[in-house]
Amino acid sequence: MKINRILALTAGAVALLASCSDFEEINKNPKAASASDLKPYWALDKAIVSDQQNPNDAERVFVLYWGDIARLDGENSSRAVGRSNDEWAGCLYNLTRNCVTSTNNAIKIADDAIASGELGERETGVFNNVKAASRIWRVYLMTEFVDSFGCFTTDFESTSPEYKSVEECYKFMLAELAESVAAIDVNFPASTDAEKKGDPAYQLDPAKWKNFGISMWMRLAMRLSEVEPATAKAEFEKAVAAGPGIRTADGTFRIQEKSGWWDLSGVMSRTWDWLTLSMTTANLMTNLGGAKAEDILKDPGKRFYKNAPLKPEAVAETYGPYIKDASTYLGIHMVDKDGNKTYEANTDSPTWGYFFDGIPSKIDPRAFAYYVLPSDYDNRIETGYATFPSSKAPLLSPIDEANFANAPQFDVSFSWNGLPCGYGYDDLFTSKNALYNSSNGSKLNYGKTYPQLQERYRNNNEYRVFFGPWETYFLLAEAAVRGWNAGIGAQAAYEAGIKASFEYLNVDANYEAYINSEDYNRVGTSVKFTHTAEPQDYTIEYLDPVSNTMKTMTYKYPVASKTLYGKALNDQLTKIITQKFIANTPWLPLENWSDHRRTGLPFWEMPCGSTEFPYLNGWTKTSYQTGQKVGFYAQRMNYPNSFKNANPTEYKHALELMGMTDENTVTPLWWAKK
Repeated sequence: MKINRILALTAGAVALLASCSDFEEINKNPKAASASDLKPYWALDKAIVSDQQNPNDAERVFVLYWGDIARLDGENSSRAVGRSNDEWAGCLYNLTRNCVTSTNNAIKIADDAIASGELGERETGVFNNVKAASRIWRVYLMTEFVDSFGCFTTDFESTSPEYKSVEECYKFMLAELAESVAAIDVNFPASTDAEKKGDPAYQLDPAKWKNFGISMWMRLAMRLSEVEPATAKAEFEKAVAAGPGIRTADGTFRIQEKSGWWDLSGVMSRTWDWLTLSMTTANLMTNLGGAKAEDILKDPGKRFYKNAPLKPEAVAETYGPYIKDASTYLGIHMVDKDGNKTYEANTDSPTWGYFFDGIPSKIDPRAFAYYVLPSDYDNRIETGYATFPSSKAPLLSPIDEANFANAPQFDVSFSWNGLPCGYGYDDLFTSKNALYNSSNGSKLNYGKTYPQLQERYRNNNEYRVFFGPWETYFLLAEAAVRGWNAGIGAQAAYEAGIKASFEYLNVDANYEAYINSEDYNRVGTSVKFTHTAEPQDYTIEYLDPVSNTMKTMTYKYPVASKTLYGKALNDQLTKIITQKFIANTPWLPLENWSDHRRTGLPFWEMPCGSTEFPYLNGWTKTSYQTGQKVGFYAQRMNYPNSFKNANPTEYKHALELMGMTDENTVTPLWWAKK
């Protein structure tokens, strides 16, 4: 009987290969499964590994869509200002559908095998857990689709599934998580090598899958906090009652990356993507936490420096001359020889137009774990894969097209600055705001004047993180702040989230000083949980490059009432989401984007550019004066034309469910801030 089943499956696989089109159907009969789907955990493995995203899909989806919109990638910002790319959107659309197909097969094959009565008690228990894990993974896959595009199907039995509203999708996913978590039996872990190899994340450890399901339950419940707070509270408290969720590093849902060109290659491994620091992230991390730069640099830093720990004299000699107090000094004012601004001023970032030529004396310790400073390449652990400049950073010259030879020059080695949203949208904007590389006179060589994502995230040797313990704690902290029963106090959960992030990155030597700091970052947020005083504008120095003298100005923090959040710059929810954003860097841009759409936090500067942004709703060059609006930030990805052309009825239906007649990228999803 088993032989007949295998023959039927194999025959179905041959038929499937002969009839493949551009993408697989979401629903297919389990007897038409591919040859690799003969065991349910093989199909689950296929679904997980494929979602890692091969280099083609990863660059287009993870970097150029999610990373761009979520302010991970500073150099590209076309998607952040609402521009669509049909090919790139098609990568995610097809990828997610195919992964859902494999997950459906895992569920159906498990059901068939269990129903056959041919399994022993142990294998039945394992297969039941595979089914539950597959349902949890299918929910995760659905979030990638729904939180990116909007409407999706919840019908995985029909051959012609109808698309459902985002609300219906979320209600389905929450119910799936509740049932799947309850269905897991921790008494039946995988015991054979074949079974363990069928799960690249947890090796079919049911306790870990249960915790992942609970943490996902918390994540999705919190997504409803603004649109249906009562439902969000009820679902979140059910998740808390079901178990702890992911709270330790060994429970992190993560997949080992590997070299080559395949699904397990690193999602940020393309050497031509600089992944330059964004202004959003630079502002959030500057001055944050009270830890001194020289102390962070002397920290063991085993994963960051060739000769760790760095000796005090080495720190003083290499970095000392560049360390500057960012609370009293703003940077070089970017003006030409006549004092005219060399940048478009139409954004609400308080630092735009000033280039900080050095290392902030106080900075979030994770800054050096995430980014390589200009000129710091020789000190870092080199892998030979990512292509980083080996020379010292060039000199900075504010734009002076006619008189470049006479423009003032400044050493920008070890400088800490981020590119603003909108930078990469149009040629006029980039040329007007670019930095010259004085070694060859070329423009746009920001790779040598801005920090870049460091090589450990680029070299295919890291683990790609899908859910870390810090996120569970920050979700618990937010729930407690909202008055929900989180089973832990808001401050305790908040500090535990920071600690989990620090420990994962091996920068926890600065933890105590960090959590007790009342220093404000560039946008007015401090770390200490009980410190909620709003920041006050103050006098700060800057360098005038025309006269080469120090001058003073009033440093103005963002106006809280004009931000998308609209309530405060330093309340406890702002602290929680700020810390979550930093901790999720760089692995979870989609989640950071979702948090910003839901809450308006943390502070993201408004897009700025030399021309109109035609895809944003109502943006003008003077919008920054009146305040942030939802329509100034990308809210979703457009469906690819392949969906529109293949199924125009369901395409139109999906748009109607989201309140659109013509598709756009700025219509908020059901759960997002309106």
